[in-house]
Amino acid sequence: MSYTITDRQQAVLDELKAFHFDKCPSIDWEKETSEPFSKNTAGPNEKIWIDGERNFNTKFLSKIPGVNKLVHAYYRYKQNRGKKADKLIYQKWEENYPFAKSMIEGELDSWRTAVRRFASFPEKCGLAKAYSLHMYDENIAECDVYLHAFEDIIPAKIEKVTKRGKIRYHDMPKTNRFDLYEKHVYSCLNKVVNDLFAVLPCEIIFMNGVIDSYNSPHPILSTVVNRNYHKQKRCPKRTMEQHQRHFVIFKKRSGFYPLKRVYSPQGLFKEEG
Repeated sequence: MSYTITDRQQAVLDELKAFHFDKCPSIDWEKETSEPFSKNTAGPNEKIWIDGERNFNTKFLSKIPGVNKLVHAYYRYKQNRGKKADKLIYQKWEENYPFAKSMIEGELDSWRTAVRRFASFPEKCGLAKAYSLHMYDENIAECDVYLHAFEDIIPAKIEKVTKRGKIRYHDMPKTNRFDLYEKHVYSCLNKVVNDLFAVLPCEIIFMNGVIDSYNSPHPILSTVVNRNYHKQKRCPKRTMEQHQRHFVIFKKRSGFYPLKRVYSPQGLFKEEG
């Protein structure tokens, strides 16, 4: 008797390895600290109508008194509306400036706040149980991602349907489960890296994938990701493996093995020094 995986089950399996496809909007913190326009000059919204009025003065209709007065009143009205809009833009920039400046200067509390507010991976319960963000300096971040355990996230049985429409549950082969978990782990970490580069001004991320609890962590993947060399590929494993420092032990028949050591800024730069 032939069976096919149900659409519902296939959607669950696909979701486990597709976190990296979800993009997070990038924030240019240097731009956020730049003044949107000079406070003592007309802003962009007001300037549009100032220029419009100036152009109108060169046209024939501006010579007709009644039309001239009506059109100028309209332009002045629009200029005042634009001026109010520009004032709100500038006030918002002034309010956000201290936070943007602290991001550039590398304040850890601000970095953590930015991740909570702007990154999308913390909202995805299926991606990880928790994460821990640290900062070495204003260019280097270190992140430990506490992944869901293999037994908790990868289904042991697959829902299938017969030609007659009856639902059956079959055991998923162990090697298939390990293969899916490997893709899941790489997709999760790839997503976290992409989000961190999108919302933080750092250039290097020390990324560790960890299983088990915070008090008893077991790292299974450690990598150093450089923004300049981070080119997103369709396959998250290839995306992460393209970086020079990448440490993982994975076997098709037994899965990930705990690592005895991981990359860390303190240890790596001490060795290079």
